[in-house]
Amino acid sequence: MQHTNQTESQSNLVLPIAKAAKRRRGWRQRLLSSLSFLAGWLVLALGWELGAATGVLNRDILPPPSVVIPYLIQGPGSAGIGSQQVSYGEAIVRTLFRVATGLGLGLLAAVPLGTLIASVPLVRQFVMPLVQTIAPIAPVAWVPVAIALIGIGDQSAIFVVFMGIFAVMTLATAAAIASVPDELIKTAKSLGVKGAQLWLWVVLPAVAPSLLTIVRINFFAAWMAVLAGEMAGINSGLGALIILGQQQFNMKLVMVGIITIGVIGFVIDRLMLVLQQRLLWWDRVRTTGDTRG
Repeated sequence: MQHTNQTESQSNLVLPIAKAAKRRRGWRQRLLSSLSFLAGWLVLALGWELGAATGVLNRDILPPPSVVIPYLIQGPGSAGIGSQQVSYGEAIVRTLFRVATGLGLGLLAAVPLGTLIASVPLVRQFVMPLVQTIAPIAPVAWVPVAIALIGIGDQSAIFVVFMGIFAVMTLATAAAIASVPDELIKTAKSLGVKGAQLWLWVVLPAVAPSLLTIVRINFFAAWMAVLAGEMAGINSGLGALIILGQQQFNMKLVMVGIITIGVIGFVIDRLMLVLQQRLLWWDRVRTTGDTRG
């Protein structure tokens, strides 16, 4: 009995120590990752600055960080004239609105259709070839169609984003649902789970990690689609700002636009990754053993 009490006491001491050590390792890994990220960009900036200072890079075409960063901090101006004028702040808002709307509509259409394709053989037989034909079409190819049907504006940009992600997301959703193990479905049915409960408590948790990864990937597709559309004829947004800056040979504005696109895309992707890890706690536990909420 005394030996049992000693063993329990030792376990009670070891477990918190192990958890604390695991947390410290996690903090060290995150710190190392952050420092590596910053070091990579610092090396790039120093190389860029050195190239401009030595004449290897043309300062007029590729203005160095010492020129671009102050220009960004003081607030970039606008590009274009008259009705074609695009301001920096408005360009960001318009592009984000178009991406969010197009991606949301694409999700609302693709996930149900992908589910039907994976679940109903007749739908898969007739609809799958159509979706597979649309999927390889580059988003920029839809720009002339969008302008001809809708005109220049938010609606045509949203249409380009929608068409750029809809087919790919549909195929990915169908593949994710089809990959749910048959043993999992059979086990659930043997326990009396069926109908809506089967989808809610078995299929959805099984495919949710894949679906949210698909959403993250398709965010980049939507981001690139709207920028391609804005550069190709939809005369507003960050893409149009870059083209107009290039036409006016305002290369500082062009570089600020490019940096803004990269930073916003990176931040949104990181936020989506954190949201995915928080929402899908069971997948984190399964893959890493991390039981924190």
